[in-house]
Amino acid sequence: MDQSSTKQAYTYQIKLKESLDRSTIDWFGEIALTTLEDGKTLLVGHFADQPALRGFMDQLWNLNFTLLYLERIEDEHTE
Repeated sequence: MDQSSTKQAYTYQIKLKESLDRSTIDWFGEIALTTLEDGKTLLVGHFADQPALRGFMDQLWNLNFTLLYLERIEDEHTE
């Protein structure tokens, strides 16, 4: 089986305990940022594969952000 055919990109919502501003995550790439009323941050991004998601999560970990949840959401890219 061709491995490239088993890879599938998904969109994920990531909620962080911290309040971030756009300039803080500009270097993450095309990630949508929403500051919530409770001071937490919701990030939404499309990741090409699991290693790309893992790399992003590692960056958040290295920056000492507190992950509250990670959820895959359905979008036009899913089958």
